[in-house]
Amino acid sequence: MQGDFRRESEYRPPRKTVQTPRVPPLPGTVGNIDYSELLSVDGEEALQRVLSSYSTMGLQATHLGLAREIVQRALRNKKVPGHKILLAYTSNLVSSGLRDTFACLAREGLIDGVVTTAGGVEEDVIKCLGDTLLGEFALDGSRLRKCGLNRVGNLLVPNDNYRSFEDFFVPVLKKLHGEQRASRWTTKTTPSEIIAEVGATLEKVAPDVCASSLIYWCYRNKIPVFSPAFTDGSMGDMIYFYNYSRKGLVVDPVPDVAHLRRVGAKGGSGGGHVTSIVLGGGLPKHHLLRNVRSDAVVYVTTGIEADGCESSCNIEDDRFNGLLSPECEVARVHGEATIVAPLLFLLPGGNDNCGN
Repeated sequence: MQGDFRRESEYRPPRKTVQTPRVPPLPGTVGNIDYSELLSVDGEEALQRVLSSYSTMGLQATHLGLAREIVQRALRNKKVPGHKILLAYTSNLVSSGLRDTFACLAREGLIDGVVTTAGGVEEDVIKCLGDTLLGEFALDGSRLRKCGLNRVGNLLVPNDNYRSFEDFFVPVLKKLHGEQRASRWTTKTTPSEIIAEVGATLEKVAPDVCASSLIYWCYRNKIPVFSPAFTDGSMGDMIYFYNYSRKGLVVDPVPDVAHLRRVGAKGGSGGGHVTSIVLGGGLPKHHLLRNVRSDAVVYVTTGIEADGCESSCNIEDDRFNGLLSPECEVARVHGEATIVAPLLFLLPGGNDNCGN
């Protein structure tokens, strides 16, 4: 049968006219770098113009531009009463050359508190006791182990450095254990107190090189360093074996939670401003943001949202989980921190904010 007859499965309802929704307000249009202009200015001015262009370049450059604006504003306002900067980082970053940037921030009093892993403390101190070597990502792991070399990506740490660290750290435990015994165990040492004692010991044991250490400058300037997973590393092994042979040394992390919240607290009148800079993810990120209500947060991460772990959560996930307030200003840069972080801190024009 011919005509307009159609089977029911072929029927399509008439198309409806759908009104296109209005586009919400946008930050602006995509910009570019005018290289012909850069050729006519000196190096510092050229660098400043390139950095200033990031916010309108698009993709991750725009995120980096916003992150840099947040960090630079926090550094400019650091001397304003109530304005605080907190730093969280993973241990691989202090194994890298970023350690000098972190040490500069502590030396200049530009940070108020630090959250890191056990390795984030150990690797800083180990660099005062021996060199960290530059290798390659593709080196054979089994061969490195036979040669007595530990690897952090393309960084190599000789076993002898860890032996030196053991010789350094065990006397710290003996001193603190003696103080606990003298108090009849009314004193229970927190991880942040142990880390401060490590900084004090560095000043005595390695006076010629301690000025390169983040932990030393945090001790000198009374900047607390929090490491909630303090036993997850070489220090944890030494605490375990120390207690196995001597018994009674108590490390209590609970008071450090209250201490961190006090460091990140604002004044009673509600004034002040807290900026958190999170380099890497995992425990340092989560522990800082769950305990401190930040007004601005900068993330630098290589995590991908698909794996669902804490390092990879996007901004809306973190708001849902209560790590970010609805009003918090946030910039999330997808990038490796040794590349990104110096651009956040560097201030061209002869006034270096530890960008190195």
